[in-house]
Amino acid sequence: MPKVLRRLQAIRLIRLAPNGRPLIEFFSKISAEINSFLQKLDMLSLFARPPKWAM
Repeated sequence: MPKVLRRLQAIRLIRLAPNGRPLIEFFSKISAEINSFLQKLDMLSLFARPPKWAM
């Protein structure tokens, strides 16, 4: 399980919002290995777009 958590912690959400106006929003690149792992865990949809709280 620790390896799984380390892999998931490597995924970052980047948001650049000068003056409170969002300019750039994206997830860090997710490797093919992590992508297939998320699919096996049925968690891929969670990483399809940034969560509402981060918007």
